[in-house]
Formats: sequence, structure tokens, C-alpha cells
Amino acid sequence: MTWTDHDAREHVTRTEELLARVDELPDEHPRERATDALHAVVELYGECLARVLRHTDATTAARLAADELLGHVLLVHDLHPDPVATRVRRALQHVRGGEAELLAVDGPVVRVRLRPTGCGSSYEALHTAVETAVAWAAPEIESVESTRAASAAPTALIPVESLFRPGTTAGSR
Repeated sequence: MTWTDHDAREHVTRTEELLARVDELPDEHPRERATDALHAVVELYGECLARVLRHTDATTAARLAADELLGHVLLVHDLHPDPVATRVRRALQHVRGGEAELLAVDGPVVRVRLRPTGCGSSYEALHTAVETAVAWAAPEIESVESTRAASAAPTALIPVESLFRPGTTAGSR
């Protein structure tokens, strides 16, 4: 069976729900065994992916990382070929509701400048959209700090009187 990106997202959500339930096991020893088994499988798969990447060229690695599901698996194993700033910039390009400019990546903190655009766009909604996009592209980022971009200078209105030739008025035409 070949999964669509939608199928993969649904499976990731279901997997996360199942993993969260492991912590709910009432008995400590089975919970620890289940957790140890999961960590062992994840480490094994991570080593397998690292070996696959050693047999690929940079172009192939980039194509694998660009795949939504594979890119996230590579992130889990710290194997993603793109640096965090590149991934954040790419994510910001897809944010709707305004412009988001990457100012800096300082360890686990991303700093952005936001400029909401369009009717109904708010700074808060744009900030939330940026946080979501950054969390998806760079889960190692712990927080997003944003500043509001300076507003454009107000547009000067042309006085109605200046539209008419000297000595005429709107009513005398």
C-alpha cells in the first residue's frame, strides 16, 4: 500500500496517541519494558537510516528530506541534511495571513518580524501560524519570539480642491 501525505499525517497522529498511552500503563515494570523496547526500535531504525544516507549523494538526501514523512523521520534521528535556519525559512514561506521574516536562530529560539496582511489578519493569528510552521519544520526549536514590523507610512490623501483648475470648484463645472 502506498500512503498519501494525508495518510501519513493520520498515522503519525495515531502513533503519537499510542505512544502517549504507554505512560498511562499502571504497572511500572511493563511501562519501563515497553518504553525500553520502543527506544531500542527507534535507535535501530535511526542507525538504518544513517547507513542509507551514507550511500546517497547530496541531491538524493535533499529529495528524501523534502518528503514530508521522511523529513520528519530524519529530524527524529538528527539526520536531516538541512540546517535549522534553512528549514525555518522554508516553513515561513508557506505561512498565510502575512509576511514573516526570519531575523535569527539563537539555539532553541527563533526570532521573526511579522507583518499581517489582508482584511481580518491579526498579529496574534500570524504569530500562532508561524509557531505551528516552525514546530513542524524544526521541532528542536523551543520558542518563537516575534516583533511587529513597522507599518508603512500612511498614504497622503489628495485634497479634492487640487483636482480642479484654479478658479473652478466641483460644483461649477
